[in-house]
Amino acid sequence: MGDSNKDALQILGQLSREVTPQVKSNRELVSDFLTKLLATRVGPTPDSFEATTIHGGSCYENLAVDNEADFDITVSLGREFVSENFDVERDPSGFFILKARQQMRYLDCNNLLDSSKLRANIFSALRWHIGLVNIPDTTITHEAGLSAVIVQLQETTGLRRQVSIDIVPQIPFRTWGQCPDLLPLQEMPECLQEYIKRTSEKNPCMFFSLGISKAERFPNSDQLFNISFSLLEKNFVNEETDIRDMVRLVKYIAKRRNWKDDHHFKSFYAKRVALKHYDELKGMEPWDGCQRLLQRLEEQVANHRVIDGYFVKNQPLRKWDEVEAWNFMREIRTVRTMNLRDI
Repeated sequence: MGDSNKDALQILGQLSREVTPQVKSNRELVSDFLTKLLATRVGPTPDSFEATTIHGGSCYENLAVDNEADFDITVSLGREFVSENFDVERDPSGFFILKARQQMRYLDCNNLLDSSKLRANIFSALRWHIGLVNIPDTTITHEAGLSAVIVQLQETTGLRRQVSIDIVPQIPFRTWGQCPDLLPLQEMPECLQEYIKRTSEKNPCMFFSLGISKAERFPNSDQLFNISFSLLEKNFVNEETDIRDMVRLVKYIAKRRNWKDDHHFKSFYAKRVALKHYDELKGMEPWDGCQRLLQRLEEQVANHRVIDGYFVKNQPLRKWDEVEAWNFMREIRTVRTMNLRDI
């Protein structure tokens, strides 16, 4: 093992020693909040939604690189809002339309599920329940975001932990073949093939979320849903721990080099590139794999100026203009020539 890989292991160890305990402490506060939130569902509510909560994101995948990481909580809808009750169509925009197979709430005259009305009512119900939660010596505020209700917890005594939670209501789908333009199951990493086969009758393999960025650009924006594969990503990084370390190193670099603000980079882009190049990354040492992952990231930006959605055909996660793409490629090349300790 070369010095660079030894440095990588030391940095990963440092993150586990210093960041992971702080994240776990914040997770305890989140767990307390969610327990009390779920308890508010007893009794009358402004609307009736059946739901379960699913933990996701870097805080539950051992990918956090600082204690400021947000917590992503999926509110998986139930009752009528499940895959068995819909046919899925691909819209020209690249997003998805859900056509109901039976009568239910929030349908338009063509039996298409109205994403904006459903979103408004679920957000209203969520915020009503959040308003009932009380945690001693903790200030709780909340606001509606694009696809999530964003909750801020701030302790006023003790550890004075400050936590941000994205509560994301989503429609669960359990059947892989039900959605158009999906990656064939046999082309996925084996761990995901097994996960989907093993849990298809119990757990979702994908979700449809209720908010899309810049929806006003599209003529039928009230019918559009975005697609999420958060549980597949979570299962992948938890099963493939060597690749998880490579992704964590990319996140570490992105944080230190301010890629989020300077280059519009989001950490889940690294997970999607890792999934796409799983075969060549598997078994590599952490810094060698991180270097390869950065190389493949640069190639995607160079060839198409997009990050490929991987799970769905023709679904770019992000598109850079020519100047943005050139600046980001130059930054990646710079990082790849640096000593990890100097980044």
